[in-house]
Amino acid sequence: MDQIISFIDQMTYWHWFAFGSILLIIEIITPTFYFIWPGIAAVMVGVLKLLAPDLSWQAAITVFGVMSVVSTIVWTTFYRRGKSNDAASNLNQRTRNYTGRRAVVAEGFRAGRGPVLIDDTRWQAISDDGSDLAPGAAVEVTGADGATLRVKAA
Repeated sequence: MDQIISFIDQMTYWHWFAFGSILLIIEIITPTFYFIWPGIAAVMVGVLKLLAPDLSWQAAITVFGVMSVVSTIVWTTFYRRGKSNDAASNLNQRTRNYTGRRAVVAEGFRAGRGPVLIDDTRWQAISDDGSDLAPGAAVEVTGADGATLRVKAA
């Protein structure tokens, strides 16, 4: 244990730069965002050691730990907040993007089911109230069940 403490006590700014660089390289190899913040914190401690070479090892480790934890928590909080409003969150659920849009009935509905056209795409649809809709009728998409749109007369 004394050897580890002795090594940490003798660390200079370039040791912290090297440690930060290694963590950032690991982040590039594994894009998880788990290593980027400790890597940046290590570089910042290196800058701090460059400006204040007599900084104790206890203070350097404390600054590194606090910066790593706080920056990770702050980033995770903002990332999660922005993620729920992100349009890409519907990437593989294309039908969610059609809710509230208007469509045109392509062929007459039978038993409350039939095709509708949105843009240049033909979708299977179910009438919310089970009614049969006439060809050419305007409908509004109210939701989706898998790849089948739920519609109501507009």
